[in-house]
Amino acid sequence: MRGEKMTKQVAVLAKEVGCASSSDEETVACLRDLPADVLNAAQTKLLAISGPFQSWGPVVDGAYLRESPATALKRSRFQKVDLLIGSAEQDGLVNRAKAIKKFEESQGRTDTKTSFYQALQNSLGGEEQNPLVRDAAVWYYSLQHTSSDYSVFSRALENSTRDHFIICPVVNMAKYWAGNSKGNTFMYYVPDSSSSSSGLDLPEDVKYIFGLPFHSQYENQFTREAKSLSLKIMQYVANFVKSGDPNHPYVFSRKLNEALAPWPAFLAHLSGDNYKELTVSLPNRKGLKKAECSFWSDYIPSLKASTGSKNDGLQATEGSRGENSHSLINSVTIPPTQPMPEKESYS
Repeated sequence: MRGEKMTKQVAVLAKEVGCASSSDEETVACLRDLPADVLNAAQTKLLAISGPFQSWGPVVDGAYLRESPATALKRSRFQKVDLLIGSAEQDGLVNRAKAIKKFEESQGRTDTKTSFYQALQNSLGGEEQNPLVRDAAVWYYSLQHTSSDYSVFSRALENSTRDHFIICPVVNMAKYWAGNSKGNTFMYYVPDSSSSSSGLDLPEDVKYIFGLPFHSQYENQFTREAKSLSLKIMQYVANFVKSGDPNHPYVFSRKLNEALAPWPAFLAHLSGDNYKELTVSLPNRKGLKKAECSFWSDYIPSLKASTGSKNDGLQATEGSRGENSHSLINSVTIPPTQPMPEKESYS
């Protein structure tokens, strides 16, 4: 993210929470003194008002961070580092996106998809707000949502943002690491689940990896199957931490009555896009969001190139394999917009 853009975002947030000052030092000190929940509530409000996906990311300042992570990865000499990477259907960004729906409902706009078309256009055009990219994204994700039903189109917004900002970057990172690193690469995905209602705003993978089903405060909210799944996921992770391979046997604190299902590695070739689905039966899958990620990783960069837009994504060439190159697309950001008149009615 460019420094000037981040400065503008900080100014907007500071004004919202009463920390605006002519001194940068005073502004930063004020923000640091605020409780995390106050900052989070203010940011969620701003996301719903001025565009849902203002990104808070690393700022290349030339001192602490001299280049973007994508650039650093592209030029680095890879060491043998094993990678376990994944995503969940209900990752935090998607929950933030739902703030728009709540805001629109509070304004009585629940029977139109106009506001969601605007949200797609504002959030998916990239920092340069390429109109062709916006139009392509709106077209692609509205193909299966021709109804004017509000809830149907809200799911289209959630799907597009989840694919673009979370799932496809994870898939692209796995592809790049598998093709360039000497280490193992393993990927997982957690589909939408209603296995518990713990009240904690945590993705399902975090709950299972850290054993939330066995916490005394929440264990009654999880089924026996969910607890068994958590044990297996914890053993996979323990195996990986110890050996760099989730399949490597490891003596776990709670003995399992059955062997773990094999977890295939994610490989660089076209048919090697394996991943483990973290559900009760722990099935192995292939091609996570292949069509959607091809749209973001192949078509959109080509569209930007054809229109002369700068693309700072990470290109990973498969070399002698003769396969198509892959991109590590950074999360895009949007410039601040003028607040909507209804700002004060948001809650």
